[in-house]
Amino acid sequence: MVIKKLISFLLVFGVYSTQAQFNVHELGKKDIYFGIALGVNVGDHKIIHQPVKTETDSIRYFKPKLGPGFNLGIICNYQFHKYFDLRFIPSLVFSDKTIEYEDLDYNIIKKNISSIYLDFPVLLRFKSEPIKDFRVYGIAGVRYAFDLASNVKSRKAEDIIKLGRHDAAAEYGIGFMIYFPYFILSPEIRVSHGFINIHSPTDGLIYSRTIERMYSRSFTLTLNLEG
Repeated sequence: MVIKKLISFLLVFGVYSTQAQFNVHELGKKDIYFGIALGVNVGDHKIIHQPVKTETDSIRYFKPKLGPGFNLGIICNYQFHKYFDLRFIPSLVFSDKTIEYEDLDYNIIKKNISSIYLDFPVLLRFKSEPIKDFRVYGIAGVRYAFDLASNVKSRKAEDIIKLGRHDAAAEYGIGFMIYFPYFILSPEIRVSHGFINIHSPTDGLIYSRTIERMYSRSFTLTLNLEG
């Protein structure tokens, strides 16, 4: 009985391995294919402090704090070379970040910054040689983001931090591709560093006037399903 089960397992495993290896070969010949990207992210801001002024001395210090988020995207992959892909992944990204302030009375004030981005990354991916149904890759590129939840035009609250609608960042990361019979599963880690100042300075805002420049930063873990 045990021998029969073992033989059955080996047969099933052999068929699966053959299919997976065949799938690597077939997908390796496709120039264009699509997929979806599901991910979670954590992020904060790199902040450049405003030089000390008398009107900002009510704040002892402030610091950015990490906050969570998630993203959903559509993958458009162009395989223009055996080892290189050009990838365009328009995404909807939700992000919550926090800046923590301390005033002269040692009170801690947390300012939450929520963003909903339309994200447009363009990335170049370099892939290793396949090892059966497995490949490793590195990825790098740039992205443009438009913040649908930007408060840059808000006029009411005096205790907000105004951020602009537009952002751009450099991105890089690593991942690996696992080939299944009908799709590719690609877990991926990506880091993003903004290079546009997203802070909209306003002298009358208590928590905003302490900041000279702000840049976005994030770390994303994504599962890509494509094929």
